[in-house]
Amino acid sequence: MSPDGAQSLLASPTATQVYDVWRDLWSSGAVLPSSRDEAGPTWTAGFTEGKVGLQFYPATLLSSTQGFDVGVAGIPGPAGGSSTFVGGDGIGISKDSEKAAQAWNFLSWLMSEDAQVEVLGKNLDVVSRSDLTDNKYAVSDPRLVTINEVATEGETPVATNFQQAFNATNSPWLTLVRDAVLGGGADLASNNDEITAVLSQP
Repeated sequence: MSPDGAQSLLASPTATQVYDVWRDLWSSGAVLPSSRDEAGPTWTAGFTEGKVGLQFYPATLLSSTQGFDVGVAGIPGPAGGSSTFVGGDGIGISKDSEKAAQAWNFLSWLMSEDAQVEVLGKNLDVVSRSDLTDNKYAVSDPRLVTINEVATEGETPVATNFQQAFNATNSPWLTLVRDAVLGGGADLASNNDEITAVLSQP
């Protein structure tokens, strides 16, 4: 996206290189066929069931990979380097809540060093606080070290309409990716414009 989060740049030459790589993987049969119709609920199932060898996987789900040997690495770029997903879920307290004080107390504990290290870290989960990434549990697991190193290079995109443009079930981003990877990519420019149309809404 553009720095102001109002324009999609997914028809750029760099983006096109990424689609080309994925189209080659799809055409060669290296991608699980059910990916064509994946709607989200089971998108990691093939990996945890041992049917998929390589998966773009949230660092927060690392603890769900117990029972088999799994390594981690940053997502490679077409010309080198690596990236990752940075950001996450949001949580808030309703303005109408009758338990706002208790909810705030829980949120405060959730972000405390005790909860981040002795609950998340101890369970081999990734902590939310960057000042705690080198905790005693993380440094003992090379995978967590790698995850934390790559995450420090990440940037969280900011856009008012990000959810509608990218994460919604029928988002224009999903249409663009499916066409660019599973189809011929002939509608790349117009699909990109559809994302921009959503991003630029007031």
